[in-house]
Amino acid sequence: MARRTKNASYEPIRATSMWRVDQVFLARRGQRIEVISSLVNDRGGLRNLSLVAPTADPYEAVRHAARFVAGKGNVHSARQARVRWAREQVATLQDELIRDHDLEDEYLDAFEETLAAVRDQLR
Repeated sequence: MARRTKNASYEPIRATSMWRVDQVFLARRGQRIEVISSLVNDRGGLRNLSLVAPTADPYEAVRHAARFVAGKGNVHSARQARVRWAREQVATLQDELIRDHDLEDEYLDAFEETLAAVRDQLR
């Protein structure tokens, strides 16, 4: 059991919890794209994993992030994960509501491929 500290929202990714990707946020950082994967666990915990992908291409950035997250080993699913651009990247309030279904498919495909490879190595 995780020891509670003043920052109770932090909970390490560990084998005793099953995590899934709930949302993915993208933000441009100069020539690169930051990808923040929001994870939830089976006990209602929340954890964000952030990385800056070495590319300006959003499709390659989400594939890169999905491989990183799936390689953690305790993240079992990315189904129904929503992909959106971060609030500071949108031009109107309507843009904030728009999901990018193509990027969601890219993220899920890369996640599932990596997860299958990790499982094969464990056999």
